[in-house]
Amino acid sequence: MLKNKTIFGVFLALILAAVQAASAGAAPLTQASTLDGTIQSCSTATDPLTSAIIVVCTVNLTAGGTQTVRLSAVNAQTLGLAVINPDGSVTITAAAGQTVSIDTTLLLPDPCVLPTGADQPVGAALTKFFCGSLGLDYATIQAFQSQGMGYGVIAQACFMAQVLQGNGMLCEAILNAKKTGNYSGLTLPGGATVSNWGQLRKTVFADGAKNAVNLGSIVSGRANGSGNGNGHGNGHGHGNAKGH
Repeated sequence: MLKNKTIFGVFLALILAAVQAASAGAAPLTQASTLDGTIQSCSTATDPLTSAIIVVCTVNLTAGGTQTVRLSAVNAQTLGLAVINPDGSVTITAAAGQTVSIDTTLLLPDPCVLPTGADQPVGAALTKFFCGSLGLDYATIQAFQSQGMGYGVIAQACFMAQVLQGNGMLCEAILNAKKTGNYSGLTLPGGATVSNWGQLRKTVFADGAKNAVNLGSIVSGRANGSGNGNGHGNGHGHGNAKGH
């Protein structure tokens, strides 16, 4: 009996030692990731998708190199990079050389950065062309396509949203109007009303759209326009798309 107790005690001690060693070497369950460095410059911009004021900063990374980060005005204020004024405007307070440590979960995604595995070349081309002006990212473009919209129609809807000086949400509204056949929710120049896709195109592109661009020219890289932006500002362009 004594021998069995001794063996059991040794076995239990070995188990406890193994558990303690594993616990000591294990990584924390949650580990915050931060972007550390110094401010090179900061400026305000308008998020093209939400129309909210955001703060865009270039950071000289401690680890080397630079990175452009996008922050909500609230988070920028919390980090001491900006101040939200009573009227809703935002004033940059960040100084060049100011040290920052930014929790990466606070960063706003850049719609112009293609995600890993973005293997649809047409969707990628449309994203790169419209991300800056409309705030549309690759996932959103692909979601439109998976809902039955051809890339040519998506391109046309995006061009119309640009001409109407809207954003990605307007592009989505235009696509939904085509899908449902109900165009009454769209606000058009001069209070015009339309009942089909052809009438909508004719109304939106009534000025003749001098900078004619189609899906093929976007995919081939021949198209030039304000739709091709860096994702940090808000732009509007005019163009006529002849898609499928």
